[in-house]
Amino acid sequence: MELVIDANIIFAAFIKDSTTRRILLTRTPVPLRLYTTPYILDEIYKYRKLLAEKTGLKEEVVAELALELLSASGIEIVKEGELNRFKDEAEQVSPRLNDAPYFAVALCKACGIWSNDKPIRKQGRVKILSTMDLLKVL
Repeated sequence: MELVIDANIIFAAFIKDSTTRRILLTRTPVPLRLYTTPYILDEIYKYRKLLAEKTGLKEEVVAELALELLSASGIEIVKEGELNRFKDEAEQVSPRLNDAPYFAVALCKACGIWSNDKPIRKQGRVKILSTMDLLKVL
């Protein structure tokens, strides 16, 4: 199964030992191929202070560990050049402009998005799976 993950999934896995973290770091019965946008790196940087507060770690450590989580999970960051031709459509499909980069990846890879963010469900073009939805198919 191929899915795009948004920053909230990474943040959820990072903050606490959770179902989300276990899905990302263990082999699942249905193999997952996960993608994200380079924009996720900006999101990690932007929210590093909040993540540091929630985890009790230093900001520099938070950024480093978040990148390690991306790597350990085998998440492929799709190159910006591959996404350029999907940007306009993604901006039209995405209910919120800041989520458009994730929609661009989903359109590029012809797959759904794994997100627990309810507002991105307000469209009919890209399938959205929450962690609970994903557990049902794994």
